Amino acid sequence: MISHLPIPVAVGLGGFAGALTRYYVSTAVARSVGEESAWYGTLVVNLVGCFFMGVMVVVAEKIPGLSPQMHKCMATGLLGALTTFSTFSLDAVNLLEKGRVGSALMYVCGSLVFGLILVWLGIRAAHVVLPEPPVPPQQPAS
Repeated sequence: MISHLPIPVAVGLGGFAGALTRYYVSTAVARSVGEESAWYGTLVVNLVGCFFMGVMVVVAEKIPGLSPQMHKCMATGLLGALTTFSTFSLDAVNLLEKGRVGSALMYVCGSLVFGLILVWLGIRAAHVVLPEPPVPPQQPAS
């Protein structure tokens, strides 16, 4: 169904789903750890998004029938709305303004280090799970 939509509509649908997912995950984390540590919610969605962005890189390579609409829906829309650098930056500044330098450093460093690791792990996991795409037969040289 997505493959028949214009790409901007597919991105919008993915963005809608990603934004709602971010809202619900962030809200659930804030409720469980308390509002003072609500930044954990942003950390969680950013790290989960990093892993699945790595998976999407391989999915796009290994699934030849994946439409551009579906790829843009998932990567740009869903994962783009799920993860957010602006919220990450605001959370870090808020921690610094409250004098929570240790928490800010843990948040920034943890996001960067674990984000990179999780993108890499997503790529590796997708390579393990997804088969290589079929190689088209070569034409005999004339």
